[in-house]
Amino acid sequence: MEAFTFDEPLEAAPELEALLTENGVVFRRTGDRFRFQFAAQGCRWQTVCDCVGSRALIYGIHPTPVRDRAAALECCSRLTGKAVQGGCFLAQERLVFRTEAELFEPCAARESLLRALEYNAAFMTAFWREMAAGAGGSQP
Repeated sequence: MEAFTFDEPLEAAPELEALLTENGVVFRRTGDRFRFQFAAQGCRWQTVCDCVGSRALIYGIHPTPVRDRAAALECCSRLTGKAVQGGCFLAQERLVFRTEAELFEPCAARESLLRALEYNAAFMTAFWREMAAGAGGSQP
């Protein structure tokens, strides 16, 4: 039986890779960056996860290109105000919603990652139309 200790620092990248693999998610890994597609409720978007030590930063990227930067920034501000965790910002002319998972204990590492991924996906689908409208320069 393999020795198990709580004293070793957790690494988010192998935990995330195991979680995605176990759940049948097709992903591309480059170093500690993971890219994959999520789809829910008729919405499809790219998710990027950057792992740094025991942290995983999760970015849900809305596919609608930003046409009106001021309206998109206002939308980001409004959506961040509605988020319990994470925040919305602009990157590469797309609206992005970021959450994170901090892995503190081995027994709950994958659960923490799963909760953060689920929250990110739930936020993306709940505010999908508002994000598309904000990117396009209008109100939903």
